[in-house]
Amino acid sequence: MAKVALLIGVSEYEPGLSPLPATIKDVEAMQRVLLHSKIGGFDDVTLLLNPQQHEMAVAIETLFDGRQKDDLLLLFFSGHGIKDESGKLYFAARNTRKTDKGVLVKATTVAASFVHEVMSNSRCKREVVILDCCFSGAFAEGLLARDDGFVDIRNQLGGEGRAVLTSSTSTQYSFEQQGSDTSTYTRYIVEGLETGAADKNEDGLISVDELHEYATKAVQEATPAMKPEIYAIKEGYKINIAKAPIDDPKLKYRREVEYWVESGNGEISFTGRAALEGLQEELELTSEEAAAIETKVLEPVEVYKKKLQRYEQAFRNEIKLGFPPSDKTRTNLKRLQQALGLRDEDIALIVAPIIVEQPLIASPVVVPPSRLRNSNFLQYVGTSIIGVFIGGILVYFLLPRTPRNTPQPIVQTPVNLCAKDTYNLNDRISLGEEILLKQDTNSDKEAGVNAFFEGKCQVAIDKLNSYRKANRTDPEALIYLNNAKARQKEDKLKIAVSIPIGTNPNVAKEILRGVAQAQDEVNSSGGINGKALEVAIANDDNDPSESAQLATRFGKDTNILAVVGHNSSNASLSAAPVYQKDGLVMISPTSFAQNLTSVGNYIFRTAPSVKSIADSVSNYAIKMAGKTNFLICVDYQGIDNQSFKSEFVKAIKAAGSQINSTECDISARDFNPSVVISQAVSSGANALVLGLYIDKIKQGLAVAESNQGQLTVFGSPTLFTDETLKSGRGINGLIISAPWYPAAFPNNIFPQKAQKVWGATVNWRTATAYDATLAIIAGLQRTNRRDELQKVLHSPSFSVDGATGKIQFLPSGDRINNEIFLVKVQQKAGTDQYEFVPIQP
Repeated sequence: MAKVALLIGVSEYEPGLSPLPATIKDVEAMQRVLLHSKIGGFDDVTLLLNPQQHEMAVAIETLFDGRQKDDLLLLFFSGHGIKDESGKLYFAARNTRKTDKGVLVKATTVAASFVHEVMSNSRCKREVVILDCCFSGAFAEGLLARDDGFVDIRNQLGGEGRAVLTSSTSTQYSFEQQGSDTSTYTRYIVEGLETGAADKNEDGLISVDELHEYATKAVQEATPAMKPEIYAIKEGYKINIAKAPIDDPKLKYRREVEYWVESGNGEISFTGRAALEGLQEELELTSEEAAAIETKVLEPVEVYKKKLQRYEQAFRNEIKLGFPPSDKTRTNLKRLQQALGLRDEDIALIVAPIIVEQPLIASPVVVPPSRLRNSNFLQYVGTSIIGVFIGGILVYFLLPRTPRNTPQPIVQTPVNLCAKDTYNLNDRISLGEEILLKQDTNSDKEAGVNAFFEGKCQVAIDKLNSYRKANRTDPEALIYLNNAKARQKEDKLKIAVSIPIGTNPNVAKEILRGVAQAQDEVNSSGGINGKALEVAIANDDNDPSESAQLATRFGKDTNILAVVGHNSSNASLSAAPVYQKDGLVMISPTSFAQNLTSVGNYIFRTAPSVKSIADSVSNYAIKMAGKTNFLICVDYQGIDNQSFKSEFVKAIKAAGSQINSTECDISARDFNPSVVISQAVSSGANALVLGLYIDKIKQGLAVAESNQGQLTVFGSPTLFTDETLKSGRGINGLIISAPWYPAAFPNNIFPQKAQKVWGATVNWRTATAYDATLAIIAGLQRTNRRDELQKVLHSPSFSVDGATGKIQFLPSGDRINNEIFLVKVQQKAGTDQYEFVPIQP
């Protein structure tokens, strides 16, 4: 197996293309890490600097020609990427030129289609392309962007066993940072390889997807408008590019610094500082070494802060010369924003408070609706920062104005228009203006969402109804449909739901179905005291930082009266203090952590506590299954799993049984399920207990597979997913606790209603989310004030019949008499499929 790389850097060009001095440093830095025996370990790395077109084409063809199947080939290009009028991509060489009219002379370039052809003809099945070039133009503030246009990288450079990493999307900038030798993207690619920090799973190898993840995070911290992308086919994601040290103390310290910086939103907290000082002593690092590592980790954040300061100073200087700013000033400021790589929302945070200080504008500016739709900046400010008044001023500031002599359009109000908000598109929250469940869509759903955005509610209703005829299981569509109807009615109440769409879309949909079903039922029966229920959907990715940020946004939106969420305990515990501070009711349908409801009187849950789960499983395992020696495997990164183990150990010991001494941490770097099972069996274990974080189900199921029936396996409700049933024979006989199962409530009509709405059966997450929404609805029937709602839910007289029985809350916010049921994974007779069946008490 050979590892061969070709690194092309083009810094000098014919007139018409700007020079890119950093490209030479880019390829030299890449050469350094790829040739390093302890990093890239490449056998051959060819450097090609400022080549002519012919020289460049020959070198690329030579790279891929005559290779073996198991070779690893890497092509790196830093320079101008140019597109033609049809959107085809070309790489610029030293002699690439354009005509006097600005038309590309294609014969002087290397076409992406040529590269694709030679890659496809190669026998090698491990091919990696890294492109540090972009396709938009902006030249200001010492930042150089690399040409313009739209390029379909996926289709032009895709292929089997192939991975393509790009510094930005096809319509964004790729920057050379002023004061730096290398470009932004290459700098963090090299840094991830050189330090080993890109080795996210800490297995000693850096794969393509890990390198992309590392570089993307760092790039967007420094230049938020840049969005590096990865395109890979099949095993392309997992091609290993380099090695990383496993026990390097500097890398261990760096990872801990990264954790605290991320947790502190770009700063190291007092708690983080204390933890780092202890780790520094433990690893025997000098103060200078620790400080250097911290500086490196914080560098992207500091770069971003300097860009904000630069823009703020420019903006303040401009408005001193006149406010409102002139068209020319606004154009220049927009150009500066683009050159700095800042998004509209970044600029909004700077501009809004400064504008508040300015004298009131005497007369408003009328802006056509078509213009408003294209301004994410206005949408953000209008809803999230300073309200309608400042939003109106920012319209004047941001958007191009119609020339004075241009006739104003006559606006006719269509009969199907309804109330609409200003929206912040491409964020994590939607009322119906954008699709979050992007894997579930078609032309009808897209048309419905576009109509909702434009305030054409009847069109949205018609299109979403049409979509649901073919896609009944999509809960997002049903929520948007009800929201459109609520907008028509205008008299409405608003709540929100937060779920992990990005990291676990199946679990997200299970929760959304419960919320959507409750919303649909109440709106179909006249609403809440005549008011329709509107639901905002948010994607938190089960990320504690994202959940806290969303909680902050919900708290500031005074129209939101309660929140259903979050899914994981990590996310819920992070968001709960924010809800408590802002006096906003949160009801989690799926978080088990023992200390969740102790945060305050605004925090509730319809999920069972971890103690009741542990008690139910341990009682059955000991008394009914006769188990005496338990191997407990948990993911220690999940807070509720730590609680689960603690409560389970208490129950087992109280019953006189034993906890096997074998350590089983599924999140451990060197975790080997086969070794763990072997050790446990050898030391007398006869039962295996799995306590898993929702995003670590695959790792847990790997333990069950390695078990091969040697130990009886028990699990928490987290394992009640379709993913478990699809994992194969290793999970046959698995016993799981659950707060709901259709057969457990024979007289409850919820399962029949769910079947009618969704055309399929639902699981416990749908039931507990339905109950959380139902509890909020019942509370809102008594009051639509935030502070009074939590008092109603706490009242001893409050109760409502839900999917899981009568819903009442203890003073703590936990459920009263929340029953737990046990189900068993069983193979369907005569098939290779599995199902959950209830275990009779």
